[in-house]
Order: sequence, then structure tokens, then C-alpha cells
Amino acid sequence: MEAIRERGAELWVVSPDKVERLRRFQEEEGIDFPILVDPGNRVSASWGLVNEQNPVVPHPTTAILDRQGVIRYLRVDTDYKVRPSVGELLEALDELDN
Repeated sequence: MEAIRERGAELWVVSPDKVERLRRFQEEEGIDFPILVDPGNRVSASWGLVNEQNPVVPHPTTAILDRQGVIRYLRVDTDYKVRPSVGELLEALDELDN
């Protein structure tokens, strides 16, 4: 995710999974960005992202916050396999400077 870092941004993941599983996932996938553990989906619930059909799994969400913590991009999906493209995220980051 060097292109994200080049824009002065950081990528973070929030997941309800157990720490051990997330560490294994990071190692297997070569992920070098932080994954924050959200036991009980407290963070997801505070953002209104709890999946009503399966409260254990939050809705997959991508958010871009500016330096003041204001959400400038928000995408909530119901299918965990659907995610924004890197290009879409880079475009949203570029718009922060405008």
C-alpha cells in the first residue's frame, strides 16, 4: 500500500477476529499495516455498522478520515467480498487535498 503512504495516509483495519487469527493472517498475506482488534464489535456498533442478520460480523466498511478526524469517504457493503478498488481509494485521498 505504498501509494497510500505516498499520499501521507495510513491504512488500518478494525476486525472482531481473535488476535491469534489476525496475526496469522498478517503473516500469511504479508500485511504490514495495523489491524486493531474489536472484541464484541464495540467500535463497529459505535459507528452503526453491526450486521442485523449476523451481529457477530460487522458490515464491511471503508472510511477515510481527514487529519481532523472528519469522515470524507465512507463505503458500507453488505457482502464481505465486495471492497473498493485501490484506485477508488487513491482518488478519494487525492480529493482531500482539493
